[in-house]
Order: sequence, then C-alpha cells, then structure tokens
Amino acid sequence: MVNYKCASCGTRLDMDLEVLGLTCRVCGEKIFYKIRPSTKKTVVSD
Repeated sequence: MVNYKCASCGTRLDMDLEVLGLTCRVCGEKIFYKIRPSTKKTVVSD
C-alpha cells in the first residue's frame, strides 16, 4: 500500500498500485500526490 493525498480535497488515501482507474473515495478526483516523509538525506562525496 502507498500513501497518497487527493489534489482536490486533500484526503489521505492508502492505495494499491496494481489497481487501474483510481479515484478519490470522497470527491471522485483522479489526481493524487504521493506523500513523502520530510527527512533530510546526507550524501558524502569523494
């Protein structure tokens, strides 16, 4: 399961990526943003 946020109403949804034709259960929107953690990554270069 992957966490997404609806672009229209902001509802957070857990979705399975194998299902086609995903829509928001609240408003019916088909555009979603993937929720990413707000952490910093440190990369060390040579």
